[in-house]
Order: sequence, then structure tokens, then C-alpha cells
Amino acid sequence: MGRSLQNSARSFRDSSRGARPARPDPPPAPGAVYGSPLMTKLVIVDDHEALREGLVALLQHGGVEVVGAAGNVAAGVDLVDHAEPDVAIVDIQLPDGSGIDLTRELLARRPDLGVILYTGDADAELLYDGLDSGARGYALKAGSMDELMAAIERVAGGGSYVDPRLDRILLSPRATAHVPQLSPREREIMHLMAEGMTAEAIGDKITVSVETVRTHVRNVIRKLQARNRVHAIAIALERGEIALDSTRDER
Repeated sequence: MGRSLQNSARSFRDSSRGARPARPDPPPAPGAVYGSPLMTKLVIVDDHEALREGLVALLQHGGVEVVGAAGNVAAGVDLVDHAEPDVAIVDIQLPDGSGIDLTRELLARRPDLGVILYTGDADAELLYDGLDSGARGYALKAGSMDELMAAIERVAGGGSYVDPRLDRILLSPRATAHVPQLSPREREIMHLMAEGMTAEAIGDKITVSVETVRTHVRNVIRKLQARNRVHAIAIALERGEIALDSTRDER
């Protein structure tokens, strides 16, 4: 994957403090980089100054509107209150408290805020607590810039993002036990989708519109905190919410 985002952020920060090239490239149009469909207002709460500054520079270069950064819980609360961001990237471990507790406080004030927990390791206990906090994203600092941008875009659009490296933990019985149960209709649709049916075919079978089927699928993805439809099916199967039809012909 190349250098981690931590190293890239530090390198970008250091290089930005040096001499500018004679002919700099024009700045990207907002939202033009990484295929971002919208301009997202974002704040960062991380106590590592070098990483924080480098991350701000990288995200701004990528077309994200970074409206502020803070280094601790108290400053993070104040920042979100005043900056009114769409998304907050929150380090799990902060000097004056837990990023998970901060997430709960932020969401109590701003239920519509999309929080991405930002962690340096795949600690299972922290991740279990994170599942309960209401955060919609889980990104690893060892990940790439593309992965973090994908997390921001997904969360800003109302969805969820989980770093693929965390699948082993998230699909464990203990982790999935924290996730809300699906409704009967959601289970029916996900069962049919797991059997290979398209949204159109499912709509015909249960006599609802294709858009209704897609709305249910989006709700399931959000409820299960899945990355996409396939990930949601995997979680639902693991939890026993749905089961593949054992009577199918195996050809």
C-alpha cells in the first residue's frame, strides 16, 4: 500500500513549509479530487500536532473544507459547537479523555454529525466501545489517504465506513451483538439479496418499488455499520439475521 497516512501527513506538512515550486499546479476545485460529490466541512481532533497539521494540509489539498482542528476533548467540544462541521475525525486516545466519550458527547449535541473514530491500532476492546458510541466511521492511521477520503465521503453522505482490516473483529459474535436487529422486512430483503436476487427482482417478488427496496438496503447498511451491501450481507449472515436457503439446487 506504500507509506502510511501518518508518514504522508508528516511529509506533506514538512514539504509545505519549504520553498514553493516555480510553477505550482493550480489548486483542485472543491470536491474534484477523489471523486468527492460534495464539499464537506470537517474538523479534526487529534493530540499529535505534526500528524494533525499534516492531515489538515492533505485533506485541504484533496478538496475537503477543514474548518478547524483541536488537540483534546475540551477543545474538540468547543470546536464542533462553533464550527458546525458535517464530519469530525476523532482520535480514540486523547490527553484529557477518550475519543469515544467525546463522540458520545458530540452526538448528544449534534445527532446529525458524522464521526469517524481514528485509531492507531485495531484494539478489540476499544472497537467494541466504539460500536456503542454512535460513530459512523472507523479508520486506521496506518491506512492510505485514499482510504481516509473514502471514509469521509461515505460518512458525509449518511453512510458508514469500516477499515477492511477491522473486518475480523467486526464480524466476531461479540462485536455484532452490539448492532441493532433488523426488521422483518429488512431481513426478508437481505435474505433475497443474499440468494442473488437483484433489487428489481426483489421488488417484483414482494410487490414494492425498486426504490423502496434500495431504501431498505441503505437502512440496513447504516444500521449494521457496513461498508457496502456485500459487507452488510456478511454481517447479517454472521449474526444469524438471515440464512441461505439450504434447499437451493447446487449446480
